[in-house]
Amino acid sequence: MELAKQKEAATTFLRALDKVDPAVLGDLISDDFEFEMMGRLPGIKPVRGKDKFLANMPKTLTAMFPSGLNMKIVTVVAEGPHVAIQAESDTVAGNGKKYANRYHFYFRFDGDHIGQVREYNDVNLVREVFLAKEPS
Repeated sequence: MELAKQKEAATTFLRALDKVDPAVLGDLISDDFEFEMMGRLPGIKPVRGKDKFLANMPKTLTAMFPSGLNMKIVTVVAEGPHVAIQAESDTVAGNGKKYANRYHFYFRFDGDHIGQVREYNDVNLVREVFLAKEPS
């Protein structure tokens, strides 16, 4: 796949993730797709397989971010079968807390489909918004 097409597919993936569009996501990823959030968080493990990703990710994202992530793509770079994207989100989480994170996404293409996505973000913000205990 040409680099311009890879960049377009990677940005389309992020927009579909933001808007929780499983049909678009399914068209973009390979059957053995792998999604991994690279921060160390309890209970967060890589998701392997297209069917597993499509069965779990949309409902998880909808619960965590009912209004979407409001993702803004900042920079897109591609070389070989790799695409790197810097992005930012600005939303309110399902628990009512402000959530504005910064990301680096790594995409690896397997032919015409995305084979792997790795998400790097501010893990401390994720902990504060989703795992911090409210004061009693």
